[in-house]
Formats: sequence, C-alpha cells, structure tokens
Amino acid sequence: MKPYLKVLTLLLAICLAAGLFGACKANTADPGGSSAATEEPEEEIDPRFEDLVVRGNTVEISTREELFAFAKHMNDMDQDYYFPWYTVKLMNDIDLDPSLEGGKNWIPIFVDRALSNAVFDGQGHTINGMTVTPVELEAVGYADGGYGTGFFSQVMVSFTVKNVKFTNSRLESNTKHCGCVIGSIEYGPDRVELDHVTVSGLVLSGGTGSENDLSGISIRVGGLVGADIQDAIVNIHDCLVEDSQITGFHNVSGLIGCVNEGLYNIKDNTVKNVHLNYSASYAENDNYKNPVYSRYFADPFYCVNSYWGEYHTDYDLENGNSFEALDSYDVRNEIHYSGEEGKEKDCTPNSEGYFPAVGGSPIRPRDERGYN
Repeated sequence: MKPYLKVLTLLLAICLAAGLFGACKANTADPGGSSAATEEPEEEIDPRFEDLVVRGNTVEISTREELFAFAKHMNDMDQDYYFPWYTVKLMNDIDLDPSLEGGKNWIPIFVDRALSNAVFDGQGHTINGMTVTPVELEAVGYADGGYGTGFFSQVMVSFTVKNVKFTNSRLESNTKHCGCVIGSIEYGPDRVELDHVTVSGLVLSGGTGSENDLSGISIRVGGLVGADIQDAIVNIHDCLVEDSQITGFHNVSGLIGCVNEGLYNIKDNTVKNVHLNYSASYAENDNYKNPVYSRYFADPFYCVNSYWGEYHTDYDLENGNSFEALDSYDVRNEIHYSGEEGKEKDCTPNSEGYFPAVGGSPIRPRDERGYN
C-alpha cells in the first residue's frame, strides 16, 4: 500500500474511534438517553388571575379562601375569570364548617357559560361542613322564589362533577330544587355528569309547608341533585349517598329528586341509611292527601317528572343501583315506610283515624327525622 493511503486509512480509523468514544461518553453521562430532554416543563402560573392558581387549562384550588374566591367570581359573572373546557381541581381537603375561625356559610356557585363543558375534579378530596341557609340563597338572587340550593345552585351548561366527597353538609332551603351537589339543572345543557361523588352525613331541610299553608316549600329534593327540569342527559354513576336525612314537599329521592323521562343514565349507585321525609299530602289536590297517591313522591333513586304513580325501582336495581336501611315518612299522614315495603299496598286508617306504620316499623320521632 502506498504511504499516503496508509496515512489516510490511519486518520479515518482515528476519527471513527473518536466518534464512538464520544457516543459512549454521552450515553454514560445520560443513561436514560434523550428522554430527559423530551419531558414537558410544568405549566407556569397564569398571572392574570390574582387570587387563583391557573396553569394552562387547569384551575387549582388548595384552600378554603381560594374556593370562596372561585365561587365569588362565578357568581359575579366576572368576565376575566372565564374557564370553558377547563378542569377545576381540588388539591387538598377543604373544611367549610362556618364555626371554624374565619369560617362562613357557603354561597352556592352559579354555573353558566364561564364553566361550559368544564370539569370539577375533587381528585378524591373532601369538602366538609358546607352550610347554606335562605340568607345565602338571597345573596345569589333567589329571594323571589328562584331555584337551586346546593354546592352548585343552577347548572345551565354541560358540566361534570367527579371524584369528590361531601361530608356533614347542612342545607336549609325555602325554594324549589335542592341537592347537596347541584340544586337545579336548567335551560338545556346537553349533558351533566356525576362520577364517583359521595355524600355522607347530609341534613337537607327543604320546606314542607303545613295544613293550608304551602309557603316556602321545597319540591324536587335529592341527595345529589334536586332536579333536571330541561332536556339535559343526566349521567349519575358510581356515586354514594349515605347516613343522611332529606326533607322536602314532594319528589324526594336518594339521588335526584326529579328527572325528565328517558333523559337519565343512573347506574351502579348506592343509597344507604337515608331517611326521606315528604309532605305532599298537604297539597290542596285531594288525591295528594290520599297515601295511595302521595307515597310515590319519595323514591330510593329518583322520581320522574312526566308521570307519577308508577314504580321503577326494579329497573334501577337491574342497572347496578342498590339501597339499604332506607325509609320514607309521610309527614302529614304520619306513615312510615320501611325501605319500599308497603308502597304497593293500600293504606287505610285504623279505627282511631290514624294511618299505621308499614311492616311493623315504628314511627321515628319528628326531631330524629330532620325537620321541626
């Protein structure tokens, strides 16, 4: 081989060796290869929102003060706080007990286009001690008989609530449509969904009226949702309502007080140790005064808006829903139903004019049933 060819071959070998050494050195310094370089940096906090933490399309709520601030912006319809298609995440458990230092009653959140198609994701966290009275309802404009008592008052757009627990809530209402999570679904959102939502220790005291006085009554009252009175498809699945007392005039149910026929998917939910109190027999309609009719205004899962007097619990049990230790109580006629036993039977007064308890169940004292 000619000398200059030998030199070229040697130089080529040296360059090749140097390249291989560099590659090996790079791999030694970064055993994971280039994966670290491809990791996306965390979204920075959006500076436009002074009292909330917003990253990208996520609102992060970590404290009671932040939750109150979020509610105020939504109720004020603040155009600077506009979160359609966002996810609102709870980052911690939050205690709303008004007896705590700095605590106050809850003003329900009005859900309109600022939260269209948004998701409220509790991430498994708990909201404890929410307390609502008629004073708070007046604060969101319900002094003249408007609808909606709950963590969210009215939901006017498609919306999802998931992975959140509500414990020891106290709701007092003299308006229509009450539920721990959503008071009323109105004006035609396409879809409202509740997924893995738990309500425990709820005392919901809706207005019941009295003989010849139906002022301040609460109709359509549920453990999760008060009512869907428009055409939204309501999906409620894998939810739990337990250890609660729910009181209202009529359409009182463990999950949703009232829903339009066919516009719901209710699956794999549990209602346990829940007491439903209703007073529909105070109505002026003579049929309502008859327990044969009024007994249908309380249901383990939901009542249907377009008909009543028909029974659908068997259908719901087939869809994976279950209830246990549930009872309902006709306030005016003082009839106590243990579970669903006796609702298919005629109820007639005894010789003293009183309607009997069904199935031998004792009538529990009024002060144990969540109303005065």
